[in-house]
Amino acid sequence: MAKQKEDDKTKKDKVVKKRSPFKESHLLEKEIVSYINKFKSTVHTQAKRMSDYFEMSCFNYIVKYYERNGYKVSIENLQAKKRYRYKCSTSGIQSNYSFFKVSKTVDGIDYEFEIQHNLAVQSSQDEELFTNPDIVVILSNSCKYSTEYYDTKRTFSYVNNEDLISFFEVKHFNPYPELVFNFMGVVNELRKDIIDGKPQKFLPEHLAPSLMVSGKPNKQTARIRLSLQKRYCINVIYDMFYSGASTFSKSNLYQLKQTGD
Repeated sequence: MAKQKEDDKTKKDKVVKKRSPFKESHLLEKEIVSYINKFKSTVHTQAKRMSDYFEMSCFNYIVKYYERNGYKVSIENLQAKKRYRYKCSTSGIQSNYSFFKVSKTVDGIDYEFEIQHNLAVQSSQDEELFTNPDIVVILSNSCKYSTEYYDTKRTFSYVNNEDLISFFEVKHFNPYPELVFNFMGVVNELRKDIIDGKPQKFLPEHLAPSLMVSGKPNKQTARIRLSLQKRYCINVIYDMFYSGASTFSKSNLYQLKQTGD
């Protein structure tokens, strides 16, 4: 009887592994911890969902992009015992979480930016509106706080649209058409200059607004990506679980669309 149960469990595990296009959470956690350890820090997170681990993994890929593009990279606002604290939710005060600072000198001018997690951004269409991309690149020291946004007077963390450099949406799904088109709605709200075909110039180079999806595309979503990337200065990146390391390798960075000079 015991052997029969063991055989049934083995068969079930094989079916699950065969059906799932995604990595296991412990593998992502290992990658995340390993990268943060590189900066002589440890990870502090209460992440429980697979989507949280995927979001943290994509956050690290964004940092690697800047690191491999010649930026100096440093961890800021570590918590107790040198722990890096990811912000895997839109709630919470930004100053209670860690972030990365990236800097570069071009033609004798020093540029500093921050890579922040789940920070509200002011609309480029209406200054009274805000939305929370999963990951943003902003001008250094531009995060602001207000107690006037909510009825409850709790603290609201945000950045003005003029201080937004780029943003990235992370989705733990197999891609489908509405998901990709919804991303373009966020681009229109936060970077209308891209929709207008007149991207703002930032020095030095920055990764263009990107949609990062864990699952594999089908023929239809592959066609949508091709069309949108031809029309706009954006990136739509599918199959991040298995193509992420290759996509963000130094030899392939040139394939990603950038803003800036």
